[in-house]
Amino acid sequence: MTYPPPSGQPEYPPSGYSAPQPGYGPYGPPQPGYGPPQPGYPGFPPPFPPEKPKSRTVPIILLSVAIGLVLCVGGAATLVLIGKNAVDDAEAAAARIAITQPQTLGGLPLVDDPQFAAITEEMESSLAAYPGASSSFGALYGSPAEQNMVAALATKATITDPEKELTESFRVFGQSAEVSGVSDASTGELGGVARCGTSSTSGVDLAICGWADEGSVGMIMWFFKTAGDVRADFPALRAEIETKS
Repeated sequence: MTYPPPSGQPEYPPSGYSAPQPGYGPYGPPQPGYGPPQPGYPGFPPPFPPEKPKSRTVPIILLSVAIGLVLCVGGAATLVLIGKNAVDDAEAAAARIAITQPQTLGGLPLVDDPQFAAITEEMESSLAAYPGASSSFGALYGSPAEQNMVAALATKATITDPEKELTESFRVFGQSAEVSGVSDASTGELGGVARCGTSSTSGVDLAICGWADEGSVGMIMWFFKTAGDVRADFPALRAEIETKS
């Protein structure tokens, strides 16, 4: 039988017992490994939002495909000399055609980012060497940051065989990046011949539509889209570049 200590005597804690520490209540200070919840747990959002990875895809695609665009027109230049008997007729038809670089294309503004300046300059310099070329241009439209980009290039020139010219344009382009599903596209009110196809590079789709007539040749390319996405829009965008009197 256990008896309580005599009245007035202090009661001693059992062996191994530590007195509570000030400010921690009856259980003492927190033990190692049980600190406060860390950021990221429910109720504790991270102090800074995670940084979005920076994509280098657009600049790489623009560079590689823009070179292909230059080749597709420059490589077809020799065809201008085919069919000399039709040159007079072609020149008369070409005189009615005008090529103009629009300030917007399909509602997209010109890209003024300096990192793309070298690409457009290369396109334009190659087009300037096209036999009989005038009013030629190469330009990029849209927003690289939003991956909403369109490339366009065209030149005014006397072309005696638009069908062969366009065929050669797609063939030479295909040497840089394979183009699949190439088929005829609407020419709207401008006539000539037009085709659209789909290519890809770095895993990104590229919709390509090109045209040729007696007085001009050109291509429009949409990044991150396929030919099916843009085929219906192509005639209207071509009409923003080419006019015929």
